[in-house]
Amino acid sequence: MTSWIIRSELPSDFHAIAELHALAFAYNFGMGEAALVSALRTRKTFDSELSLVCIKNDQVIGHILFTPQEVQIEGNKVKNLILAPLSVHPDYQKLGIGSALITEGLHRAQQKGYELSIVLGHPHFYSRFGFRSNAWMDEKVKIPLETIFVTETEPFLRERRVESSDLPKLYDMWETTYGHSSFSILPGHSLLDWISPSNTIRASSILIGEELAGYIRYSERDPNSIIMLLARDREAFVYITCYLKGKLNPLQNTHLLLPVSSLSSLLRQLDWVYDITQKTYAEYMVFVLNGPSRSSLLSYFKDIHKGIKTRGSLIWPTEFELC
Repeated sequence: MTSWIIRSELPSDFHAIAELHALAFAYNFGMGEAALVSALRTRKTFDSELSLVCIKNDQVIGHILFTPQEVQIEGNKVKNLILAPLSVHPDYQKLGIGSALITEGLHRAQQKGYELSIVLGHPHFYSRFGFRSNAWMDEKVKIPLETIFVTETEPFLRERRVESSDLPKLYDMWETTYGHSSFSILPGHSLLDWISPSNTIRASSILIGEELAGYIRYSERDPNSIIMLLARDREAFVYITCYLKGKLNPLQNTHLLLPVSSLSSLLRQLDWVYDITQKTYAEYMVFVLNGPSRSSLLSYFKDIHKGIKTRGSLIWPTEFELC
């Protein structure tokens, strides 16, 4: 018989949960996971019944968070949960607490009608619960810097802060750029979904001739680390790409790396030479829950493992840029 219990988090647990993550995730000098949980709690879709704590003698010794995040698979919207983070107090690890938190969380997800859960996690651990590896990929368009140019005079292009009035058009641009991917995380309709909480990540609307023409999100420390790029059309895509090239040091970079789907219409009739890189990892894991779409979801993930279908590429929500 266990001497601990699992229950939904309470506001009175917040400080203890933050301390737990700061203690358990000691791989660097920060506390990204503690900040991540705090940021995810501000989401409109946050569900405290999917934020579970393990309690022993009135102490929080474990925590798991499942965050609702709709995804699109082969054109169909799927109710999905992101599993992150999961932590157990170092003094209580290898006692089955993490397993119990995952099992209870998936049980609650099932009861609430979710069909899928994704996690970036250790394959040997999560596979025990039925998670499948290599469920998506990282995809980049790799363009040699010397091939990026335009023959006509470039129009005036500038970045500005994302505004709420931009969001409907940005969502349409997302469809053009990423909607063809077989598996993708659908962006939200809140301003918080488009502006990064990280002070090292810049998210900007792109204006060409003072008209909204695109969106970029990238690392200010390394402008070639681009998280998302949107463009209203091929012409805007070309100008935005030239703009991004101008941010790079040619002595340190030979190629511009764009997180664009190889199926995107923006790449059609592009005059530049480019390569597509696609990489998947065992840590990219998914769990299919029982539901009306279970059969088709299982079929999709089996087909990508067989090479019959191409994997999708996921762009994680802005909150995860805190880690």
